[in-house]
Amino acid sequence: MAFVERDSEGKISAIVRKTANPKPEVADPMSPELMAFLVAGGLKDEYEENWLLADLALARVVEDLVDILIKKEMLKITDFPIPAQQKIIARHGKRNDFGYLTQLFPDDEDDEEDGLIA
Repeated sequence: MAFVERDSEGKISAIVRKTANPKPEVADPMSPELMAFLVAGGLKDEYEENWLLADLALARVVEDLVDILIKKEMLKITDFPIPAQQKIIARHGKRNDFGYLTQLFPDDEDDEEDGLIA
C-alpha cells in the first residue's frame, strides 16, 4: 500500500510506503492527480510497465485457472460467450505451439502417475 503526502497547497508532494501521519491518505493508483505527479517526476513509464507486467502475470493465472476448471469438468468452454471461447481457444493453441517444453518439464500430475514423486 502506498500513501501520498501533500504540500501546503494540497498538491501531492511525495508517495511513501510508510508515514508518520496519524491519518494517512491512501493513494488511488489510477487517480489522474497521482498520474500527473508521476508524469511530472518522470516515473510514468516505469509505473505503467509495472502494472502491465502485473496484469500479464495475473492473466496467466486466470488462464491456468480456466484450464483447471475445464479439465475437472467444473466448467465447460461453452459456458463462456462465443468471443471469450475464441480467445481461450486461440490462446490455448498458442501455448500448445510450445508443447515440446512440456516434454522437458512435465506437470506434477504426470510425475505422480509414473510414480516419480521427488
